[in-house]
Amino acid sequence: MRGREREWRHVDGLLQALRRGGGGTLLVDGEPGSGKSRLLAEAAGAASDRGVSVVHGSVEELGELSPCAMLLAALDLRSEPGMGYEGSSVGPDPRVLERVKAGFEKRAREPVLAVFDDLQRADPVTLKTLNALHDLFAARPIGWMLSRSTAVKECQAASLFDILERNEAARVTLAPLSPGAVTALITDTLGGPPDAATRELVAAASGNPLLIIELLVGLQDEGLLGAPCGDVSRGPVPDRVRTVVRRWVGPLSAEARSLVETVAVLGRTLPLEHAASLLGTTPAALLSVMEESTAAGILVVTERGLAFRHELVGDVVATGIPPPVRHALLEQFGVLLSPQPVGMPVTARLSGPTTTVIDAAICEGRLQEAEHMVRERLDHHGSVYGVAELRCLLSDIMYLTGRGDEAIREAKTVLAVPGLPRTVRERAILVRLYAMTRLRDHGAAQTCAQGVIDGGSRHGPATAAAALIALATIERDEGRLSGALALTEDAGRLAGVDRPQERRYEAHLATAAILTDVHQLDEARATLRQARTDMFAHGHLAWAADVAVLQARAELVAGRFDSAVTEAERALKLAAAHNTPLPAAEAGSVLATVALRRGDLQGARRHIAAPPGGSPEARARRALLAAQVIEAREGPRSAMLLLEDLPNALRGRSILAMDPTASVWIVRIALAADDRPAAEPVVAAAEALSQANVEFPALAASASHARGLLDGDCDALAFAAGQAVDVWARASAEEDLGVALKAAGRREEAAGSLDRALAIYHDLGSIRDAARTRQRLRGMGVRRRHWSYAERPVSGWDSLTETEHTVALHAVDGWTNRQIAEQMFLSVHTVAFHLRHVYRKLSINSRVELTHLAVAQGRVDPDRPHDKGRG
Repeated sequence: MRGREREWRHVDGLLQALRRGGGGTLLVDGEPGSGKSRLLAEAAGAASDRGVSVVHGSVEELGELSPCAMLLAALDLRSEPGMGYEGSSVGPDPRVLERVKAGFEKRAREPVLAVFDDLQRADPVTLKTLNALHDLFAARPIGWMLSRSTAVKECQAASLFDILERNEAARVTLAPLSPGAVTALITDTLGGPPDAATRELVAAASGNPLLIIELLVGLQDEGLLGAPCGDVSRGPVPDRVRTVVRRWVGPLSAEARSLVETVAVLGRTLPLEHAASLLGTTPAALLSVMEESTAAGILVVTERGLAFRHELVGDVVATGIPPPVRHALLEQFGVLLSPQPVGMPVTARLSGPTTTVIDAAICEGRLQEAEHMVRERLDHHGSVYGVAELRCLLSDIMYLTGRGDEAIREAKTVLAVPGLPRTVRERAILVRLYAMTRLRDHGAAQTCAQGVIDGGSRHGPATAAAALIALATIERDEGRLSGALALTEDAGRLAGVDRPQERRYEAHLATAAILTDVHQLDEARATLRQARTDMFAHGHLAWAADVAVLQARAELVAGRFDSAVTEAERALKLAAAHNTPLPAAEAGSVLATVALRRGDLQGARRHIAAPPGGSPEARARRALLAAQVIEAREGPRSAMLLLEDLPNALRGRSILAMDPTASVWIVRIALAADDRPAAEPVVAAAEALSQANVEFPALAASASHARGLLDGDCDALAFAAGQAVDVWARASAEEDLGVALKAAGRREEAAGSLDRALAIYHDLGSIRDAARTRQRLRGMGVRRRHWSYAERPVSGWDSLTETEHTVALHAVDGWTNRQIAEQMFLSVHTVAFHLRHVYRKLSINSRVELTHLAVAQGRVDPDRPHDKGRG
């Protein structure tokens, strides 16, 4: 009884009352398929298990052969000829009542549960007899459970229920199952948790238990589980579901069936006045037909018009209508609403200059303008196919502007329209695939993509490319980078087949992203150059910010921090100009990384916080960066606590595939926090990732670095330092190697390794890392200068050295001298020395004056949070 816990409490209460010698009545309402019969059957079984006798009856679908036939059968009494009709107009036949009464008298010597199902079909005499029996045996230990369908509103069973409720009977209405109950029901039926595609199929049943079970069992029996995307709502429907729908729709009048079929063909909702026009009648004349359809539980009335109570029922009805009839209805509806001449074919009203202009605006990155044009035209467009194409354009705009969930919903709405032109259908599937991929909805994306691949020539090259990218993203997140790269390259070749004006760049971007992740920088830059050249040649600027942010990431790996900042800031400007927020989030991560490596912790925090949102990948990168900032400010234990609450991506191969150097940092802080067990699985994951992708040296370098840190293995660290392509990671490996060599007593080699690390950090401008390395060298008795000679003024901000500038900014942020010393790996006395020089050069005498001067001269953001200490 999934999802029926509340109702079962009423049943249990009734059974407990019977065991105590009492009685009671429970009325059960519900739409067709809601589980009324199942609830009554479970109650009868539970009663028998508790020693309560059961009288169980149900009215057949065609009704009763004679009045009270159901009651007589339930009591094992045969109907006698001529019995039951005499009193049918005013009440039960006295002879029938007497026999039924005697049957209950015989059983009521002990507790009895009387269960009567589907009373909406019962003869009026049966209902009157039940009411009389209910009154006659009110003082006896009899429990009554009665059910009726709410689909039949005008029936005497409804009146009986109202009467009994007024006499203190309990009443429950079976609502649609909750999402959690639906998931549990799917798991029960299929023997395992549902995948995304199955959940999507079942969602069309709107929580109706009968439809859900018949759908799942039918899909299993007919081998239809895993329908490809684009075919979910109009694909093969199991015969079991068709049988249920025929049973519900069949009893309707011819007029009501026509209305139901019209709503099924014309989409999600249909205004009553439009339905009347299409059926050649008036809204007033259609009211009784509408009431019949809604009373049967098939249609519902919404603010926008008539719609199906369960989308699945509408899909079944629509697929049962011959294609010529469907097309004729769609054509008639377009003529009804469109201002175009009646003789113009639907295909002529589909495209035209307006949609071409909108499409051009999308490609050129004028996305806000394009969305305004789409919505303006949607308000005045009458053609069903024209509206579908506009909604398809809208879904593409939503995808490009970072509204993936909305894009998927719009694409699904488009795909629900029967008889779509291939170009519209292909684009809707393509956008849906890209949006699901970006949202990392791997279950649904894989099912959809595999359906496209299996469809072969039914799909064009652009849609096939989208499917390959979806599969590549899954491969990448699962750590199979070689396979992912091969798939994106195949997708790029397919995308190149498109005409230039229709070209998209997701394949190039996906290829460049993987190449950057594995530090194949020359290949990544070549891919990005090709994409940027083609993009700007044809004015396709919607993807310009994505290209810039990938170039920024490549520059970051190469150790060119200034160039990385330039490209990231360019990405932010392009994202703002074209309203594409997702690359802006990625650009913020690049800027935060540079700020962190340069020792600007406040700047790193600021870039992590803004802009908010982003793709799951961007959020994972920002979460890792936030933990790194916490580690720099508060130490490894605080960072470890934060890591426990971060996304699953940070605890598996996914983040290591996106950033191979992450394993080294996680291992380092785990060891610093005396938590070796937390470090070991990270090392194992890094090594597994490297072994699965042996052609990428960067992965081997990161895995060796992590292993060397864990075990203090100098050879592994030396290998990492020699193989690392990421310049900052190379310096980090040299630094860790120096520490390991010192611990092994090889001081001269240790000093050489630390010197190499210091030189790289200095060239990169990684001030904090350089300061830490100098401190390590000082601990070995080796001193290296940490200032540089340059032509500077004698006073003012520009006269400050790099170290003085960093000390000043930390002081402005509210840090104490001790905290600054810890952060910059200096002594407290050295910090005080640098602050005195700052005060002298700026002609001030206090931290308060320093803060006012920094804000007044724009050296810091006045709105950025100041730290009051880290303690």
